Amino acid sequence: MAEKDSYRVLDLKALRCFWATAKHGSLTRAGIELGISEPAISKRIKALEGYLRTKLYESRGGRVSPTPSGQRVMSMAVELFDKLEEFERTLAGQEAAGSVVIAAEDPVQLYLLPEVVERFTREYPRVSLSLISRTAAQTVELVRRNEADLGLVPEFSLPYELVFYPWRTFPAYLLCPIGHPLLQRGRATMRDLLNHANVMKYPLIVREIEAPEPQRIQEALRREGLPFNIAFAVGTMETVKQYVARGLGIGVVSGICLTEKDHRELQAVEIPKEFQGESTYGVVLRKDKYLTAALRGLLPMVGVGGISAA
Repeated sequence: MAEKDSYRVLDLKALRCFWATAKHGSLTRAGIELGISEPAISKRIKALEGYLRTKLYESRGGRVSPTPSGQRVMSMAVELFDKLEEFERTLAGQEAAGSVVIAAEDPVQLYLLPEVVERFTREYPRVSLSLISRTAAQTVELVRRNEADLGLVPEFSLPYELVFYPWRTFPAYLLCPIGHPLLQRGRATMRDLLNHANVMKYPLIVREIEAPEPQRIQEALRREGLPFNIAFAVGTMETVKQYVARGLGIGVVSGICLTEKDHRELQAVEIPKEFQGESTYGVVLRKDKYLTAALRGLLPMVGVGGISAA
């Protein structure tokens, strides 16, 4: 293989085009983000493939998928552009500045993050902190595309580019309105409550079926040979609590969202570990994520230690 011209250098514009295309899985969406035409995007990527002497992506049915070489180039691009941004801030004398974007569901932002945000903003006053409210699946996608620096989600299956660091684990609780018939016969165990008659008589109010909690509830009931009988699905755990309090049904929620006020206004029965209802929340990062000074400071606050800048 002939040596490359020593005066030729990697075209960062072409690399940015490939980065945007791999991130969106679409030449069209990459062109929209970068403000250039789809043919121009394609031309620059072909030039990059020529420079690197390897094929970077395949296109099937309008969807772009990186090749193994393309995946390595994508990882390098994520790290490189993060480093370039920090390098520019350093030259401008803004080492302690910059921005951090955290994506998480509402319960995480309401119950896990307030103390973290208070501490972080106190220790890094010049860093712009953004909290984006998304579902767990949307959070993972934002982190994968490097549009969020990190995500906080319940543990579940992740794409190959990402890694999960567990932080805090919460049991699940069965919620009933005060005085509900299920709990009027003394201290019933979960085994006492879980039978076909009760499941059919008292349907559940659950979060949207795509959320992790309903899927775990359904699987737990399936293991017990019981149907997944739902009254209706709602958007958030807060809504589940509110509707249960109104007597519209019973619910199962993660302990992440239960407050002292909830325990006064609802009857909450902890679901034993044997039913596998626990939720472990943690941090999702790209494996190749470059850790700025601000990110290195934030990670220990959310239970992640022992990792260094990529």
